[in-house]
Amino acid sequence: MAQGQCKFQAQKPKSKTSAAAERSRGSRKGGLIIAPKKARVLQQQKLKKSLEVGIRKKIECDVVMKANSSLPKKLALLKGSSKKTGGTIPSKTPS
Repeated sequence: MAQGQCKFQAQKPKSKTSAAAERSRGSRKGGLIIAPKKARVLQQQKLKKSLEVGIRKKIECDVVMKANSSLPKKLALLKGSSKKTGGTIPSKTPS
């Protein structure tokens, strides 16, 4: 009479669909991109973003014009340094 448990138990063969699903899944690292349910929502988001950018540029332009007209010294805006130049941009205002 055999005592103890069997070392190896018989396994059911995997179905073809589950084996194919495991192979096609691949790695799951990173963010998950979910497609929008409605294309109209995506279009509204793009329109909203473009309007925000346009409004921000207009406000910045108005502020610069008002500052230039009221200040005795001309206002110089400094742009962020680009990655290509790697250095700072010298200002044009005399010190």
